[in-house]
Amino acid sequence: MKEIVAPDFGESVFEASVGRWFKAEGDTVQTGEPIVELHTDKAVQEINAIRDGTVGMLLKNVDDVVRPGDALCEFQPGDATIPNAIADLNDDAAIEEPEQVSEATVTDEGDVSLQEVVEKSEDDGFVEIDFSQLVNTESQQGPQDAAAVEMAEGAADVTSDAVVARPPSDHSGTDASSTLNRNQVSELRQILAGKPVRRERLSRRRLTAARLMAQVQAEAVMTTTYNEVDMYEVIRIRREFGESFIESHGVKLGFMSFFVKAVLNGLKSFPILNAELDGDELVYKDFYDIGIAVASDHGLVVPVVREADQKTFAEVEREIRGFSEKARTGSFALTDLVGGTFTITNGGVFGSMMSTPILNPPQVGILGMHNIVDRAVIVDGEIAVRPMMYLAVTYDHRVVEGAQAVQFLIRIKESLESAEALMLGG
Repeated sequence: MKEIVAPDFGESVFEASVGRWFKAEGDTVQTGEPIVELHTDKAVQEINAIRDGTVGMLLKNVDDVVRPGDALCEFQPGDATIPNAIADLNDDAAIEEPEQVSEATVTDEGDVSLQEVVEKSEDDGFVEIDFSQLVNTESQQGPQDAAAVEMAEGAADVTSDAVVARPPSDHSGTDASSTLNRNQVSELRQILAGKPVRRERLSRRRLTAARLMAQVQAEAVMTTTYNEVDMYEVIRIRREFGESFIESHGVKLGFMSFFVKAVLNGLKSFPILNAELDGDELVYKDFYDIGIAVASDHGLVVPVVREADQKTFAEVEREIRGFSEKARTGSFALTDLVGGTFTITNGGVFGSMMSTPILNPPQVGILGMHNIVDRAVIVDGEIAVRPMMYLAVTYDHRVVEGAQAVQFLIRIKESLESAEALMLGG
């Protein structure tokens, strides 16, 4: 019996989770048929059979974490030979056991009750209740306790694993009571009992994204500068030349190509925003791979327009249109999603007036677009109604000076407000 193993997931992707099994133990499979679906933080990847055969024991469950080379299932090919692409062909290879404890695996080992946690945690005038130790099991604590645990874990205002309850002070330097007594614990249970909650396991992509965002928050010195841009010229050009653009290029002239070209002007004027911090070295990149944040059913993804400075408006629009289709069908390849040098994100499509975008590491800058709103502004000394958009640039202040970020954003603003020249130049 052979094994089908997890492949290499691509640059900077070290683990995935099992999304679903297309085949069960004992099912026959033909060449090219999908056997299992793996989810990384960047893409969904199907593992297909490269030879007719029969699926043996499934060695991983849905949501289990896997890494390149981990055995996913046993596989009996239809004949004695099979290329070594996704299967390990060594007849003598041992079957790896599934991981017992992993970031995405739930285990019932070590479950304790709320009462036990309280009893173990009483110390010096306060009680620390660690809800991470609790499991919703009626067999241990009963329906009331289970509901209390569920509410405690699911409450929106609980922001850490540990909830610390401290008694009020009598303002004399000593606490009014020394412990959270059993009656108070019982009252807590009564308050939380019966509250409706709903649980949903986080996807591997969401878990990894959360870890990366926490990491960049901890490591980078993120600062944001804001400005506003008059979108009148961009809208005028799209109205006047939109139909002819479609006739000539077969694709709609959208807003994103203008922003890509404006960002390129900014990056060429201030190349520090296109750089990367690597240890004690600053890596300047003399190429422009622009990431475009795209919403999908699997979460936010950031496909990359490669060599964007070498592409025309039409070529940029075609790539972005292709990204939208891939987001809809979940068909991104890993090569679509890695290696960007700067990112653009557009919260305006969801109605956002203003936001603070988070860096996409190891990049040191990201541009946030927002919705376009008609506002009264002063134009040539007169009050006029103009379509205005707030822009935000978040940058890593370890690398980028505030003056550079401000001037970079002004360069983008000026480029968009001179959209005809921008289009002729692009």
